[in-house]
Amino acid sequence: MLKFFRNIRRNFIETGKTSKYLKYAIGEIVLVMIGILLALQVNNWNQARQLQKEEIKILKGLHQEFSENLVRFDDIYTKQESRWKSIETLMNIQPKELSLDSLTTLANGVGEQYTFDPFQGMYNSIINSGKIELISNDSLKKKISRFQDLLNDYKEEEINTMNFTANNFYTFIINNSAINFNFRFNKMKMNDEEKIKYKEELIKRIESDTYENLLIYIYGYMREIFIEGPILREEMVSIINLLESEIEKYEN
Repeated sequence: MLKFFRNIRRNFIETGKTSKYLKYAIGEIVLVMIGILLALQVNNWNQARQLQKEEIKILKGLHQEFSENLVRFDDIYTKQESRWKSIETLMNIQPKELSLDSLTTLANGVGEQYTFDPFQGMYNSIINSGKIELISNDSLKKKISRFQDLLNDYKEEEINTMNFTANNFYTFIINNSAINFNFRFNKMKMNDEEKIKYKEELIKRIESDTYENLLIYIYGYMREIFIEGPILREEMVSIINLLESEIEKYEN
């Protein structure tokens, strides 16, 4: 093709048709420029397609991760609520009026610790690599960027509760209880006499001022969990809904 154009130029020059040659030269330049622009356009189009494919992959990965984490959060949050209710119940009942099984269940519930530990492989990957910039929806990108701050706020309250419980409540239980390994892990069953004695010890512990003070402090720490928790959950649901909208937009 280039040889063909050279032959035409040579013919114009040799025959003295200068004006026609100039017109031809301009036309050739225009054609070359159009070719370059078309090549750039195709290249840009291919790059845009690749970036869009990468964005869709990121959106789907985040959607799966946030959806799984929402299920995990709801499970842990339900257990946190159960623990909180155990504390409320112990603070408002007469221990002697309850059966040993009920008292044991409530007492054990107070000491059970739970934490929300989400999967964050995809999340950390896009944040650390800068691929979050591939997300075209600015509102979604902003929510994803600030999600870690909300998560940290929530987990801080869990950690505060855990630390107080471990450093104070567990210490009190260890120092004021005769823990029988076989009974504790159901290796052996208590007879009636042992049950009566155990219930008396349990009631004495529950009715002590120190135990009540510890429950009040744990309850206070956990109250912050139920302030930060709904905020975190609402943001997770919002992110999931936005991810679904973006994925649907690309797939339709």
